[in-house]
Amino acid sequence: MFRSPAPISLTRAIEVFGLAFAYFACAALTLQLTRFGGGVAIVWPAGAVLFAKLVASPRHRWSLLVLSCLPAGVLAAAMFGFGRGVAVPLACISVGEAFAAAWLLKRVCRRIGRFQSIGEVSRFLAIAGALIPATGAVLGGWLAHYASGIPLRTAALDWYAGHALGLIALAPPLVLMFRGNLSRWRSTASRHDAFEAVGLLGAVAGACAVTFGQNDIPLVMLPLLPMIAATFRLGRFGAVASVVLLMSIGMGCSLAGLGPTTLLAGAMGVKLQVLQVYFATVVLILLPIAAELKARRRLTERLKAAETLHRLVLDRTGDIVMRLGVDGTIRYASPSVIQASGYTAEELNGRSALDLVHVDDLPMVIETRTRALAAEDQRAVAEYRVIRKDGSVSWVESHMRATIGDDGRVTGTVSIVREINERRKATEALTQQAITDPLTGLGNRRAFDVALADRLAAVGSGSAVGCLALFDLDHFKRVNDQHGHATGDEVLRGFAQLLQASIRDGDLAVRLGGEEFAILLGGATPEQAHLVCDRIRQRLASTEMRSAAGEPVRVTVSAGLSPLAASIEPAELLARTDTALYRAKHEGRNRLALVA
Repeated sequence: MFRSPAPISLTRAIEVFGLAFAYFACAALTLQLTRFGGGVAIVWPAGAVLFAKLVASPRHRWSLLVLSCLPAGVLAAAMFGFGRGVAVPLACISVGEAFAAAWLLKRVCRRIGRFQSIGEVSRFLAIAGALIPATGAVLGGWLAHYASGIPLRTAALDWYAGHALGLIALAPPLVLMFRGNLSRWRSTASRHDAFEAVGLLGAVAGACAVTFGQNDIPLVMLPLLPMIAATFRLGRFGAVASVVLLMSIGMGCSLAGLGPTTLLAGAMGVKLQVLQVYFATVVLILLPIAAELKARRRLTERLKAAETLHRLVLDRTGDIVMRLGVDGTIRYASPSVIQASGYTAEELNGRSALDLVHVDDLPMVIETRTRALAAEDQRAVAEYRVIRKDGSVSWVESHMRATIGDDGRVTGTVSIVREINERRKATEALTQQAITDPLTGLGNRRAFDVALADRLAAVGSGSAVGCLALFDLDHFKRVNDQHGHATGDEVLRGFAQLLQASIRDGDLAVRLGGEEFAILLGGATPEQAHLVCDRIRQRLASTEMRSAAGEPVRVTVSAGLSPLAASIEPAELLARTDTALYRAKHEGRNRLALVA
């Protein structure tokens, strides 16, 4: 467990000698002053000194520190304790307690000694204030009983009280002092901090002097007020410095026969034990406060750093971050909102986000946000249009998620919104390409199938009827063979323009493939559709086109016409209309035939 001591420098030798001297001085003074009735010393600061030095030092130095305190403890016990017969084992138990407490705390809490969290303080109290002193009290009490004949129970209780209270009361300030917390605070404190510290610690010293410098009124709570104030303002430095002042003034005055302890009945040993309980209680009050304040300061610093980074990211990102209340009121909008809406963040705060949504997209957005509010752990996505400040429309994509309050209830939503105008244009362009015939610019077979199914469904719901007409250019293969495919393409484009010019807005003209075309005439009666289709046939027949070589080209077209009906499937309707078309071709071409 121990490493062999390595050669040490002069500075390290002075440090080790200083620890041994401090251990001997503390042990000797307490053995002389607090062994009432020849019993066990009821105050034991020596263990706290060694424990604090071990906690504040690297593990590889522990062996030398422990070995330097052993002879000091043996010498003090032999000179002022129960004599040479039990000096060695008593010294080993006392030194072993400090080592065991430091070792065990290092095992369960690697960062022990900073007293920056409630958990660390709790572990310290459990191990250094209960487990280790209780174990040492069994062995040390038995040796004291053996050496002096005092009752075993009394010896064990006095041992436990002195060693436990000594560790609890003295170890924390000594650890922080050995770690250099006090010197670091002095080096980083400003002039204002220094003046504030002098004032607060002066108030602590004054309160301690008033409390322990007189025997009339037990003002034991008086020092707590300035000590808590010093802890809040100065942190751990304030807590440690306050405890040191309280112990120094309180113990000195009590040993001199002054202070609240003189008002107690009983022997001096009992009074000093009560005083140690008081010191330990103050430490237990101030250390958790200091630890909680330190944790809160760290949390506050992290929150401020995160907020700064958060705002920096939001200021520089193109995405919009919005936080909305349950009712849709905008509570926060990042500066980039102006790019998609034309409004500044200040103009939008307090307004309803739904006021910006295009009226046609409003139901979908409300439904999406309702889903986000209902599913706390899920994200909802919506694409919709917003009305900009200038009245124009902009497409955005919003990812929404519910926000939860401290009470576990939904407090609103947070959204990341991105402008997608370019993406929407590209998507619409791709969609248009997918349903457009590249040669003629008319719709293609895919567009026709969708439109026909929609028209038949509309007829079934009671909407106005319409008609379907299929066209097939007569002898088109002959045009390609005689004049070339380039001329054939021009003929197809010419007929497509004729179709488009002959129908109304809302009607659909498509190229089904090759020289086959179709038109859907919404709301037209068979008679009206017949007039339209016959006019198309006559115009094409009277139109003279030119080949690439300048030769005249005349083309005719045959057509089949069928009214739309709710009870018919698209495939059956196409088959019937196609039959009428081929009947027109069979009857001589350049004519129109109705479905029988």
